[in-house]
Amino acid sequence: MKVRDFMTDMLITADESTPVSEAARLMAAEDIGSLIVTRGDMMVGIVTQRDIIEAHLLSPDVYEGLEVKDIMMTQIVTIEPEADLWQAIALMDQTGKKHIPVVSGTDTIGVVSATDVIRVLATMKIIAEGAEGADEDY
Repeated sequence: MKVRDFMTDMLITADESTPVSEAARLMAAEDIGSLIVTRGDMMVGIVTQRDIIEAHLLSPDVYEGLEVKDIMMTQIVTIEPEADLWQAIALMDQTGKKHIPVVSGTDTIGVVSATDVIRVLATMKIIAEGAEGADEDY
């Protein structure tokens, strides 16, 4: 199975100057775990729920003054849409990243998350168990 088959292709972005509190509200409203951070049309970082929680723990005064660019990860690990499921799993394992932008050429076309991977693995397990059960019926 290819990354393009199970990635989240509804790309939610935030400009790097977006206040962190606004990014948090956007992520909550969209029920997502990460935002692609942009400068114009270019991806310059990624911010996750964990980044926002850590920023909030600094202090309420500091948190309110932060912009996404202040907390985003700029060393972005990406994957291509033609990579397979096992490559995505290996990349997440090697890097410790739970949200990986999917890039085709210079375009960011989606995000693959640990949740996406778990969903695929669970579906594969259900299908395999169903196939095993079907064999026993004959």
